[in-house]
Amino acid sequence: MKVSILYLYYDFMNLYGDNGNVRIMEKRLKDQGFEVEVIRKTVTDDEIDFDGVDLIYCGSGTESRRFAAVKHLKRFEDGFKKAVAEGTPVLFTGNAWGMLGKSITSLDGEKTEGLGLFDFNVREEIKQRFTGDSVESAEGFGQQFIGFINKCDVIEDFDGYMFKVEKTIGQVPFAKDGVRKDNLYGISLIGPVLVKNPFFAEHLVWLIDERHGVNYREEHYEYEERGYRITLKALTE
Repeated sequence: MKVSILYLYYDFMNLYGDNGNVRIMEKRLKDQGFEVEVIRKTVTDDEIDFDGVDLIYCGSGTESRRFAAVKHLKRFEDGFKKAVAEGTPVLFTGNAWGMLGKSITSLDGEKTEGLGLFDFNVREEIKQRFTGDSVESAEGFGQQFIGFINKCDVIEDFDGYMFKVEKTIGQVPFAKDGVRKDNLYGISLIGPVLVKNPFFAEHLVWLIDERHGVNYREEHYEYEERGYRITLKALTE
């Protein structure tokens, strides 16, 4: 059986090695017995087809590149929203999830319309960046999320966060993070989030299996699971 991963802005939004998330999902889905196709789309593409896609992913980018990405993705807003409404698994990491709100205002005051899936506005902060390690929790997940944050976003006019920030090391002043809608997840953690949080990768694989009527094949990824335990312990003790 064949499944597909739609990797949005693989060249523009891959600032911290975010492509590791696609690579780990490709590996895990192959371990489930699937044939995996990775479809890469960027700002020069005139078409993006969301129909029949099994996972949509977008990673982090510079602020200027995020503006280019959201302006391009707005052209395909209806197809994207339809995929979300139909329960397609979606993951936006780092500053990508800021594109899911109503608007993004740049440092020089330029306001760009977002995708409008959530009722928040993003304002880029001129005085400082927010950087540091973060430990976060979310309802429905028995394990904590770990990773690094590097952003200059301030989320305004919003109280529908998914994640609670349990602990930070560094300059991360906010207590809540990220969003969820159906099977769409957005979180501020950057880089290979699914490598650092193997239970989250397992959850996305389980969703894809379920949507295809396939029984989840339990697999163990010793190095990832050990790395998660060691990092969590270091961050929480």
